[in-house]
Order: sequence, then structure tokens, then C-alpha cells
Amino acid sequence: MSKPLRDAIIGLHAFTGCDSTSCFAGKGKLKALKMLEGDQDHQDTFSRIGTLETISGQDIQVIETFVCQLYGKSSHTSVDKVRYDKVRQCFKGKKGIFSNPEGVDLSQMPPCQDVLMLHTQELISR
Repeated sequence: MSKPLRDAIIGLHAFTGCDSTSCFAGKGKLKALKMLEGDQDHQDTFSRIGTLETISGQDIQVIETFVCQLYGKSSHTSVDKVRYDKVRQCFKGKKGIFSNPEGVDLSQMPPCQDVLMLHTQELISR
């Protein structure tokens, strides 16, 4: 295993959290790890987490794209768009939001872009 991948795994662990209170709870470390192994941009970005004083717009975009992929939307680059699509999918074919008694399963939603930004900024300020 290469040093950049090892460093990226440490950054990924810090990013995804290690308990059920993480905003990525239920997504699984294995899926995230496989995604990390297959993408050099992700490896480069996650290997820098924890060593930066500020995070670049490019790194933020890579992280947001990573989260979109983590939630099964590899064609998306906006977590807010993923959230929107998941809500629409819950109510597809329904007449209104009150016609689906189950509503939206919030555990299946990625964090919104603002929360993702705060989460990422918190990691680099530790």
C-alpha cells in the first residue's frame, strides 16, 4: 500500500467518523474505502485533511463529489441536488407530500452543502 493511500485512509477515517453519530452513519467504511482506492483525486484530497490550515475550493468540490458518490449518485457534484432527487424519489407518483405516510427517511440523506462545509472546516481546524 502506498504512503499517499495510507495517509488518505487516515483522512477518510477522520472525515467519515468512527461512530453512529457521524453524518455518514450507515454508509459503511468499506464502500468509502473502495471509492478512495479507485480515485487519485480523492486520495490526494483526503491525504491533505488534517495537514491544512484552510481548504481550497477544489478540495471542497472533490469532497462534495465523493459524498455524492457515497450516496449512490456518481453523476452528481452537489449534495443538495442529491438530497432534492432523494426527496422527489420518495414522492414519485404521489399527489402531494402528505400522500406518502412514510415520508422521507432522513438517514438515507447526505448532509446539505452547508453542513458538509462546516464538517470539513472542523476537520482542518482540529
